[in-house]
Amino acid sequence: MKVFKPEIVIDGDEVCVSARVEVNSAKIELPGELWFRFPRSCIDHVTDHLNGFAVAMLPLAMTLGEDLHLEGVLSPRLLKGMLEYQRIQCAWKPTFFKPVNITYNQLQVSEADPLGSVVGCSFSGGVDSSYTLWRHLPENEPIHEYRISHCLMINGFDADSDIENKGHFPEIQRSIEPMMASHDLELIVCQTNYMSFSDPNILKQTFGAMVTVPALVLGRLFSGFFVPASYRFDEFFRDGSHLMLDHLISTESMQTIHDSSHMSRPEKTAAVSNWKATYPMLRVCFNKTGYQQDTASVVNCGRCEKCIRTMKTLEILGKLEKYTTFTRTPGRVNVWTCYYESRGARIHAREIMSLAWQAGRWGIWLDYCIAIVVSSITRIPRELLQRIHLLLEERSEFYAVNIRRLLPRLRRRARWIR
Repeated sequence: MKVFKPEIVIDGDEVCVSARVEVNSAKIELPGELWFRFPRSCIDHVTDHLNGFAVAMLPLAMTLGEDLHLEGVLSPRLLKGMLEYQRIQCAWKPTFFKPVNITYNQLQVSEADPLGSVVGCSFSGGVDSSYTLWRHLPENEPIHEYRISHCLMINGFDADSDIENKGHFPEIQRSIEPMMASHDLELIVCQTNYMSFSDPNILKQTFGAMVTVPALVLGRLFSGFFVPASYRFDEFFRDGSHLMLDHLISTESMQTIHDSSHMSRPEKTAAVSNWKATYPMLRVCFNKTGYQQDTASVVNCGRCEKCIRTMKTLEILGKLEKYTTFTRTPGRVNVWTCYYESRGARIHAREIMSLAWQAGRWGIWLDYCIAIVVSSITRIPRELLQRIHLLLEERSEFYAVNIRRLLPRLRRRARWIR
């Protein structure tokens, strides 16, 4: 795999940083270039160094087993971090990731921005990022050098991807901007086609590094960049964002910090629920979120496992009715029909059970007990059906072409029934 020197082009109100990518594998079809778009106000900060592009393409190179050659400038500290990053990932997932060689044209130390550096955080509007932002606001962070002044939001990274601006992303952005303005924060939105070079399996194992990539493309703007933790450090859960991984994606001029891994998700939710600014903008959904004009707020689907878990936590805390981002109250059946197949989902479920037990909400505690038991009982038939589906998709052209088209409709109908 070869990544060429990035080009910087001003396009109207935006500045685009793009790099041509060549992949040796004939198994996959990829776009010819990877690009990131920022507001034109970022023109003095974007760089033609390959730091961000190198991190973005490393997981795909490891998945394909292709050496990564970088036709440009790379930070020595970042190179050292990438080498350690892939050692850990290959040790954790030896059948998924393969160690690769990283070559380059030039190593160059990243120097501090002469215009002055700032502190930023990856921001999605969810519980983790809202807590990290709240914790490091000037009124809460006593150390000046770690006070957040900029939030970096990615358009093109999850189910809300809307890089053609034909969906709700601009409205979601506008719902967040009043909170940013009230705290004198700057919101930077990055559009990218990165997901064309990834898939859900790669993203699940590497998302902590991936949310840092646009910060690296912005060159020396950030002296520090916070990546919100997803789990408590004592779970030691081998996740795509991890205490052992995220800090490795740093340069000489930018320190990447895995933040708030001492807190559970319900503890973060409790803290965030006292921050009124989150009431119209809490964005937690696994599915596409919408926008409600009359309340000027983000709207979550209210049916996926992540929505249910957040609403149940807020219900226990007595704060659910304050959030205009949820338009329904989840019932017991909604909890029972959630599927807790992953270790991460079970961790969050147990955290809610602990909170419910402490609050004396025995009904909610029992609902999650039932849900976990049901998930355990149905795990084997679910996995068997998944294997049959993959086998038929590979062996039967009729199934691949015709039956597969029906599956998204069935999934949508199942969510509607719930």
